[in-house]
Amino acid sequence: MVLAAAAAALSFGCGDGRVSSGGSIVASGPDAVLLRLAAGGGTARAHRVGSDSLLWSSRDRAPAVDRLLGFDDFLGLLMLREPSGHVSSVDLRLGTVSRLAEERIPTTLVSEGSSVFSIDSSGRVLRLTPSGTMSWTMPGTSGVVPTPDGSLLVLTTAEGRSHIRRVVPPETRTLDSATIATVRLTSRTLAGDRLWAVTDAGLVSLRTRDLSQAFDLRIRDSIVAFALTPSGDRVFVATDEDELRIVDRYAEAERGSVDLPGRVSDLRMDPDGHYLLAKAADADSVYVISIGTARVVGTLGSAWRADLPLVTPDGRVLVVAGDDAVLLDAESSRERMRYRGGAADRWLLIRWNGFRPRAAGLDRPVEFEEYAQDSAAADSALTAMIYGRYGDLTGVGRASATDAPAAAPSNAEGRGTWTVSFATMMTEERAAAMADSIVVEGRRARVVPGNRDGVAVWRVLLGPFDSRQAAERAGMASRMSYWVFEGAP
Repeated sequence: MVLAAAAAALSFGCGDGRVSSGGSIVASGPDAVLLRLAAGGGTARAHRVGSDSLLWSSRDRAPAVDRLLGFDDFLGLLMLREPSGHVSSVDLRLGTVSRLAEERIPTTLVSEGSSVFSIDSSGRVLRLTPSGTMSWTMPGTSGVVPTPDGSLLVLTTAEGRSHIRRVVPPETRTLDSATIATVRLTSRTLAGDRLWAVTDAGLVSLRTRDLSQAFDLRIRDSIVAFALTPSGDRVFVATDEDELRIVDRYAEAERGSVDLPGRVSDLRMDPDGHYLLAKAADADSVYVISIGTARVVGTLGSAWRADLPLVTPDGRVLVVAGDDAVLLDAESSRERMRYRGGAADRWLLIRWNGFRPRAAGLDRPVEFEEYAQDSAAADSALTAMIYGRYGDLTGVGRASATDAPAAAPSNAEGRGTWTVSFATMMTEERAAAMADSIVVEGRRARVVPGNRDGVAVWRVLLGPFDSRQAAERAGMASRMSYWVFEGAP
């Protein structure tokens, strides 16, 4: 999901677009959308960046919000943490709100897409997803860093050294490891190819694919914060001095600095790489630094929170101003838009096309066969889909439209027992090979034998699930063609 965000940032930063027949420029990248949820709970809302009109609102009432954790653009899920410690999701496609688990999690947590990770004082690592929960214990765990490729970097500290392990959940076996000086701060590049860590001696960069060390830069002054450009080519380092140091990743050395009006205590990078925000150490002020010119171009008054201030793609900064959230020009500080009562909300900038109106031709329902609970009929419609995309993997060939039985009545509530079907094979070996390749949140697909007109067939199924919505999410997470039917496998 982070790679999708990187592509979105690139498309906005480069003015990606296409010329329509009328000669106007039509944006072809994902839409920039501001999500807002009331801290005390209520309707989740969305605004297109640059507009204060309501773009979308949730059907269900969202719970009270402590933090917005992140967004999964593939599933359309917004992840949040409640003040009670529970983690919930808001489905931006359906407008529904769901709690991931009844377990309360510690405040130390990070997220990657719809996966949320936390650690407790005993070293237990907890992973929450819409499909399930898992945990394991690594004594001494002090931090976790998820990466876009699905792996997880786990940091443990002992005897003045930090040990970094790479695992791929739900497996907990260590694939790679590295040992460096005690780590105080970490951050990874947007693409996930490098892990940066601040130690007592300076700045260390590791390659995430194998945790080999890229370079180790000694910095004598104490580092209080650092931020990476979206491309990962430069690192801005804040120390206890009135300047930022600029580290060039490719030169593997310091390359310049930024003079500051005063000391800073935190940094926040614009996802498009135009500006860097720096929190003044002794006041509710934010310094705006131009990445292109490496100088301070403005100072804004705002409280510094986990969600605000944030930079929008149109070169403005959303800040806290009294009871409101206000969009200001990054350099001139001119007010452009005011969201009344916005200071009491939690905000998140996402890139997503899911709110765009669908073409009328796409809204015609696709007709697939349904299975009754006691039926072993072949999934001919799905077989035809797989044949068209991958060729004849099954040996069945294209299914005839006349083979499909009459559709069974659907459950209006979406509750009951539901199963995800991927294919129907003529050989058990092919079915087993496909089933072994399908693992969703620790659940592996299985092969169920059946009979079609006296001929033995093997179906590749996943489930059961207690709702159609859960089955659909598992099917989407598999990233394979699938069909959902009501009933047990």
